[in-house]
Amino acid sequence: MGQLIACASDAGIVVATDSRAEFFEPHGEQRFITVDRLVPVTSHAVLASAGAWEAKNVCQDFAAFAKEENLTDIEALVEAAIPFFTSRMDEILRKMCETLPPDPIINMYLLLAGYSSSSPKNPGHLFIIWDRPKPPKIEYNRVTNIFTLPRRMGLELSLKQLLESKAPLPKQVDLIKSHLEKLAGIDESIGPPYHYVTITDKGIITA
Repeated sequence: MGQLIACASDAGIVVATDSRAEFFEPHGEQRFITVDRLVPVTSHAVLASAGAWEAKNVCQDFAAFAKEENLTDIEALVEAAIPFFTSRMDEILRKMCETLPPDPIINMYLLLAGYSSSSPKNPGHLFIIWDRPKPPKIEYNRVTNIFTLPRRMGLELSLKQLLESKAPLPKQVDLIKSHLEKLAGIDESIGPPYHYVTITDKGIITA
């Protein structure tokens, strides 16, 4: 599964991921592989993935598509993402059915995070995009300001308190780093390298 963490505030957005994903061999053997889950889409937007390792390739393809179509606005990106990911999901399912039992479940989760200066009161935007298995369908929801997958209620509460105190982005990053690396010590599905970025009016910055 891996771990996704995102937090949006007036100061900007923080996105964090690990890099461990489960890979299933054709005969059912399972092993962990390293996957770069964080993909820049524009100068002010990123996609982050969890679940199936194939999500990385889907994110990279969408970033190329967005560049080709000159999509920069976060709302335009999410509108384009749904039909794009629906098409790619169909391709992935067909390929998986060649080696796995019929109707495999992909469990792919994508986080689209973007900063928009056109909405100064709420510049940070978070969208979670996922595949619903039956019937197969891509859906998305807008996230208010804090997102973790899998859910980490303690971290979410701590982030909520930081946002209420108007804590700057570096403090948010420090809290997320501490929690993510502690989680890796107790959950073998989470592993390095860890990636942390902030997104502000200055663009995407590695934290």
